[in-house]
Amino acid sequence: MRLRTALLAAAISWALAEVSPHLTATNKSLKKTSTQRLTAPPGGVQWDPGNRDTTSHQGSTSRDNTDDGAASSRYPHQGVTFHPEGALGTLRCHYPSLDPSIWEPCNTPGQRSCWLRMKRPDSNGNLHGYDIHTDYETNAPIGVSRYYTLDVSRKVIYPDGFPKKAVLFNETYPGPRIEACWGDELIINVTNSLPNMGTSVHWHGIRQLYTNDMDGVPVTQCPIARGQGFTYKFRVAQYGTTWYHSHYSLQYSDGLCGPLVIYGPSSSNYDLEVQDSLLMSDWVHNSAFWEFDEQAKPIIQPVKADTIVLNGKAGTNAIGRKEASQEDGDPYNVVRLTPGKRHRLRIINGGAATAFVFSIDNHNMTVISNDLVAIKPYVANFIVVAIGQRYDVIIDSPPERTGSYWIRTRPADHCNHFKKGEFNTSSTPLDVRLGIASYHHSASHHAHSPLPSTTSAITNFSCFDPTELTAVPIVPWNVSRHSVNPLPLSTFYNAHQNFSDTSLGPAGDYAHWMLRLDPKVEKAMGKNVHSPFWIDFSNPTLLNLTDAERDAHYNIIRYPYRRGNSDFVHMVIDSSMLPGTTAEHLDGTYIPSVPHPMHWHGSDIALLASSQHPFDPLTSPRTWNFDNPPRRDTVTVPSGGYVAVAFKPDNPGVWLVHCHISWHASAGLALQMVIDSPLDGEGGTSLIYKVLGEVAVERLRDGCRQWRGDLSRTDLPPIVDKDDSGI
Repeated sequence: MRLRTALLAAAISWALAEVSPHLTATNKSLKKTSTQRLTAPPGGVQWDPGNRDTTSHQGSTSRDNTDDGAASSRYPHQGVTFHPEGALGTLRCHYPSLDPSIWEPCNTPGQRSCWLRMKRPDSNGNLHGYDIHTDYETNAPIGVSRYYTLDVSRKVIYPDGFPKKAVLFNETYPGPRIEACWGDELIINVTNSLPNMGTSVHWHGIRQLYTNDMDGVPVTQCPIARGQGFTYKFRVAQYGTTWYHSHYSLQYSDGLCGPLVIYGPSSSNYDLEVQDSLLMSDWVHNSAFWEFDEQAKPIIQPVKADTIVLNGKAGTNAIGRKEASQEDGDPYNVVRLTPGKRHRLRIINGGAATAFVFSIDNHNMTVISNDLVAIKPYVANFIVVAIGQRYDVIIDSPPERTGSYWIRTRPADHCNHFKKGEFNTSSTPLDVRLGIASYHHSASHHAHSPLPSTTSAITNFSCFDPTELTAVPIVPWNVSRHSVNPLPLSTFYNAHQNFSDTSLGPAGDYAHWMLRLDPKVEKAMGKNVHSPFWIDFSNPTLLNLTDAERDAHYNIIRYPYRRGNSDFVHMVIDSSMLPGTTAEHLDGTYIPSVPHPMHWHGSDIALLASSQHPFDPLTSPRTWNFDNPPRRDTVTVPSGGYVAVAFKPDNPGVWLVHCHISWHASAGLALQMVIDSPLDGEGGTSLIYKVLGEVAVERLRDGCRQWRGDLSRTDLPPIVDKDDSGI
């Protein structure tokens, strides 16, 4: 505890009105704040491995998300408070350490790139503040603590008119919208009211910098036992749109997910925000666990979905079902727009196995963010949203616009499987018109009015998204061409290390993860090294950093902790085969060669390359982009092709990397990275444990004791036995 306290004291510096003479000067004029950049103030949080204690942030107050009371008495000026555009109810962004006589909010329709700023430049002409150019990985404002409660239980629901015994947060699908402001702390108490399962919650895309124990996955914690709870506590230094979902086997595919919104600056201006995020998904009528078990006999086959839903509504796919039960009586998700206004819309793919092509008839979209990364705006008439990905877009509504328009969530070709048939260039087995963009403001208009008659001009439904390679992050990463890639310890050959080869130039060092190890390679090796991931729920890697190495199916690769600006790890995720490989060579138990949406925990990844062509170690690295490449937390590996990514090994912990097709994750298409190093003078003790501290580690152990006790209970139905990877 002394070490953590000392590191905290060294890591965080607070200031209310002081100026910093060493900061770079910016434009002295306040009249062009929509484009000028603000320098980070001496206040805020400076990230460091010791800055892990989220229980008592200096400068924050404990305020419930619905409480509009006074700030902490230690700040008599009450701090800076404002209502962010789009927030529900009485939520206010609150920064108690900022003196309102000196600081002000600046996020207005005409300058959405600004968030907080000093009212006047300092004597050196520096204008301090937080805006779209602030490097949120190293600096963020300090907000308040916001409390939420989630209960996990079963309930029969009818999204498309058919009854399904779903697993839900607070008995709703999707789960309740969780909101926070940039720099807040979230404190979320999760209780398990399921009769025969454990559970956990992952906060998708949240970096969890120095809070690895809050990632909510089986490699970091045992499942939450029945009748027990777990409190997740973490700061949100990022901002944008994401979601939360169970990471207990296939639970989220049965409905256990919901939107998570973090208010912050934007790379383009807008007037209004559509309050309901759009969470689209495929949907199965039976239990996802049952579907997976059936399709795994005798070998794993694609699980086929029954229908499509948008925010729990199935459009015409539900009309005519007498069991259909929509709370507002409307089978469509209605987005209400105002003529002459610019509207921000948040889009999430919470599906199990379907990528979607999202569009609104007769409307273009200005794309401003992918995943939780603000990007330079670009205009598109559709976006391809892979499983787990999120986009923030702005819909421009001309003053003369009237009527209603279809919102379409069309499954992408070759990235879907449905019982009524596969979507492709010649087949559309389900109605994809699941939402309505309406310029009528009557709350009941579409439940009792003619439906839109608009048509779509979109003809390209490819699963391969070329814009993934062209998105430009606002806060840049310039990736080092020389990676820090040694793999001193690894139990996962499929992610073997390629060491320096002068013929490859500067990109010679990279980890090479072969999603389907080529049978010709295996034959040359004289063995089958296909290694699906598997985790023992009672033995999370985080609590067994040494023992976990003994099980090859834990698929562990190790990297030393590094935090230099030029320290990057390079990895090739390869779905290609050697020339001449045919179907006769393939083992039917392998994961099918289809596009794989790969999700990274604990870090964003820079997309150096994405190709539909096979990876060539002699020529492919020469084409990689190291100059501020696209960045996000979920990228699609093309079928028969590869992606090259880079990430910073600067977040100590145990982090999953996995395919976000639920059935593939359950089949074991995953690995885990252990990023760790001993602290000097500390006897070689794990940095991970030093950062977490004894209290946090003991809390995880207590959760495992509860879980093991639950497994042995005789007064309740037995826990459903896990027959998949666990993730």
